[in-house]
Amino acid sequence: MNVRKFRPNNRLSTLIKQKGGVLAQDAIAAAERGVESLRESSLAALDQTLAEIDRRFGKDALGRQAETFDALYLLGSRIIDVGAFVSDSGVDKAAVSLCTLADDCAETGAWRWDAVDVHLNALRLLRSVGASLPADQREAMLEGLYQVSHFHRPEEA
Repeated sequence: MNVRKFRPNNRLSTLIKQKGGVLAQDAIAAAERGVESLRESSLAALDQTLAEIDRRFGKDALGRQAETFDALYLLGSRIIDVGAFVSDSGVDKAAVSLCTLADDCAETGAWRWDAVDVHLNALRLLRSVGASLPADQREAMLEGLYQVSHFHRPEEA
């Protein structure tokens, strides 16, 4: 009995072997330009989301008791979505803590308004001056939020 081996052409390996194409450094630069083109609209979305959170869940918001835990979680996740543009401010990490808080409130079935208010104040502060704060002060603020929300960071490898 004869065994016949058959290897189908692999399109990717064929493309890799062809001359030409784009250098990795050029592809990275193009990708960075593409991401940078989203900065302005992402920061506008961030500010709109912060304003909506304040309007619906802020200390002076009328009817905040009627809001849902899921709504706060969704708004917090919107901040996380554009967080790469403000990662030096800590806003993205504070939003993770806010989502954890919304989850915690949902699990217990009760709002912890003092904790929500602390998170909203921190988000406003971090958005306005977070990038200019010394890293240790920013981290201390985030650690305080994590304690309030019961967020546990994944173990670092």
